Amino acid sequence: MEEVRTITTTGQESLVEALAMPKGVEADPASFEILRLWVANGRLSMNLRHDIEGEAEDFGILLADLFSHACCKYAQRSGRSLMECREGMLLGFLQHTHARIRCGGLTGH
Repeated sequence: MEEVRTITTTGQESLVEALAMPKGVEADPASFEILRLWVANGRLSMNLRHDIEGEAEDFGILLADLFSHACCKYAQRSGRSLMECREGMLLGFLQHTHARIRCGGLTGH
């Protein structure tokens, strides 16, 4: 069975505001949203655009960019080195992915 982790914010959850759009997005008429992530009931919930084109490798690039961005933000917040954050996040990813494979594959999300 998949491990359930509770995800929380630091501070008052009722006062959490929507994130601002990244710089440059509004100025580009061709920009569009790809992914939306939320925490609901202590669990991660997400929507990914169903009409995004590309090969598996293109989605790998998307994940690598997301990984890099998350590592930088976590390093800034935690005060830990970027390399330490990368190693920890990659280890967590590999452990979680391996656990899901052992439980019958990656088809469930």
